[in-house]
Amino acid sequence: MIDTTLIDKLTEMANKEKKIKEFKKRLRLKGKVAAKGTTKKGNITLTIRKGKDDFRFTVLKSHKESFALAERLSIGKSVSAHGIPKFRMIICTKLKELEKGIDESKQRRLEV
Repeated sequence: MIDTTLIDKLTEMANKEKKIKEFKKRLRLKGKVAAKGTTKKGNITLTIRKGKDDFRFTVLKSHKESFALAERLSIGKSVSAHGIPKFRMIICTKLKELEKGIDESKQRRLEV
């Protein structure tokens, strides 16, 4: 029999590294809901605007809590969304409505 302790340790380290890279790829943003729609299969698509950029998130029906929140959201509400970019879409993994809204103020230099 071959001793597999080294191979086991390497696979464990590789799995940890894979998990870290997966979290780095996640898209995290705060913005306002610009548009809301549905897909053919009944999932909800949210277009979230951050500055001048628009991001389309797909909220799956199988994610019950996020789906219920996405149904209640109206256009113009401030949200925080996390998603995993997949082929042609961003699948929403975490959705949260922001109570205070988003601070859109800009810092300026005062001229005296």
